[in-house]
Amino acid sequence: MNRSIQLAIAVSLPVLLVSLASLFMLDRLSYRDTDSGAALRSPGETVRVAVFNGCGRPGLAASFAEWLRDYGYDVVNGLGENADAFDYPVSVVVDRSGDSAAARDVAASLGIGVILTQRANDPYLIEDVHVILGRDWNTLKPAREE
Repeated sequence: MNRSIQLAIAVSLPVLLVSLASLFMLDRLSYRDTDSGAALRSPGETVRVAVFNGCGRPGLAASFAEWLRDYGYDVVNGLGENADAFDYPVSVVVDRSGDSAAARDVAASLGIGVILTQRANDPYLIEDVHVILGRDWNTLKPAREE
């Protein structure tokens, strides 16, 4: 097998496995009112989110940032930003603060099945959660509502 194909499989396989496992677990981890679709947060609780475009579709981060604001999230990076690359095959939620309930809430609200933890010992970190929009963005709740 070609070295490039082997490398592509080696890189993609872990992401795929995490995605599949998360999809099966998301129903049990969800903090969502399945009748209304509203996220279940305590009154006054603010989840700070940063939104990143990981697939290169123009304006994608801005539209998701606006959707999240409409649902009561505090989007701290304005209209979103580009991710470090445009080759994310699936969208992911990254728990940056160690508040896994906040990460699960954001993931359930958007319909994202992959939650990763990447805590930072940065005293200037203000967001609780990163949302990286991948090539599957059109399967997520905000895209389906348009």
